[in-house]
Amino acid sequence: MQLEGDVAQAYASALEAIARVDGEINSDESALMRELVSKRTSAAIDYEALFFDKITADKLAARVPAPIAREVGRALVSDAVALATSDGDLNGAEGQAIVRFAHALGCTLEDVVGVTDELGEWLHFLG
Repeated sequence: MQLEGDVAQAYASALEAIARVDGEINSDESALMRELVSKRTSAAIDYEALFFDKITADKLAARVPAPIAREVGRALVSDAVALATSDGDLNGAEGQAIVRFAHALGCTLEDVVGVTDELGEWLHFLG
């Protein structure tokens, strides 16, 4: 799946928001985030703007067209879990944030379980 324009920027912003949940983003996390985003889009991402774009799950859902929302949600779950676990174990705040974004994008329990088994203790939010 290739993301375009505003959807790509919003996707990067959501990853940034999830990574920031447990404090600041270190250089390794920042590099991994850029790598993950580059696999999803060829659009130019304004990474400095991400710091100021305080995206929420609902704001992301409003920016993603409904026909691709679940697909974007599954991709976000995959990338966010990879990013969150890059500095160790997935913590509660990160898990809750990932599930909140997935839920806003219309992902089901089956969608998330099909992508990862890392979110088990937070899946009750989906269903």
